[in-house]
Amino acid sequence: MLNGEFILSDKPCLKYNNRGLRWGDTFSVQLRGNSCFVYDFDQYFDCIKQMTKMLEMENNEFRPKTLANDIYLLLQKNRIYKEFAVTITIFRNSNDNNKLASDNSFSTLLSAESLPHEFYSINAKGLFTDILNIPQIATTSIPDFPVELLCGKLMSENNLDDLIITDEKGFLKRSLYSNIFFTKGNSLIYASLHDNISPNKVFASRISYLANKKLGMDIYESTFDLQKLNDIDGMFLADPINGIRWVVGLGRKRFFKAKADEIAYEVYNYYKTEIERLKKSRM
Repeated sequence: MLNGEFILSDKPCLKYNNRGLRWGDTFSVQLRGNSCFVYDFDQYFDCIKQMTKMLEMENNEFRPKTLANDIYLLLQKNRIYKEFAVTITIFRNSNDNNKLASDNSFSTLLSAESLPHEFYSINAKGLFTDILNIPQIATTSIPDFPVELLCGKLMSENNLDDLIITDEKGFLKRSLYSNIFFTKGNSLIYASLHDNISPNKVFASRISYLANKKLGMDIYESTFDLQKLNDIDGMFLADPINGIRWVVGLGRKRFFKAKADEIAYEVYNYYKTEIERLKKSRM
């Protein structure tokens, strides 16, 4: 769906001078939901609005009710009635081929797909991860190219499920897909402090809230490097699409599942209950 108009998935929908395709003047957000309701929709919408504001993008028609209705119609059109993922792509409109933007209005492209499992479930086998070392993968001199897009071969060759990205000081930022959590006893430590405005942060905040209110865990936010891992019991990754994924290995460091199962259950139960409430309110 492009700006409210249905489009067949095998038909072209972008113009030759699309700024997202040509200059990377775009961003995408992937969200998850059930029964036509996006989990934590209001919080995610606020996050997307903050992102458009930061990029000086403007669209007076981009409102919560409009987006929610467009997602509902798209899911109905595709006959997706249970668990789903929706990708929201925002790109600045273009009237010419210039690199510098002359128009701050934006368009919204939506796509949806069904997911096999209802609500969030934790992985049965722990993930193996390692620190992303840029020289290990093919580098490029193309300006602003996101090198992490080339990590597929590296992960396959090393039998890894994800890679951890660090900043220039060696502090852990996030994985390729998710934000990072550690557990120590009854403490939950949120280590992805660099992603203050992102959908992953919205999901991370929900996890922290449930771990505190339902399990009585102490919540901390702290920068982390490899030197701090010695006393850590467990590690897991979290994002709106994959949910909670517990990690068994980061490089040579090994972890227990620790509190990940209990936290994942509270997340599952929260969203299951919330969807049931929303379905009843629709009747």
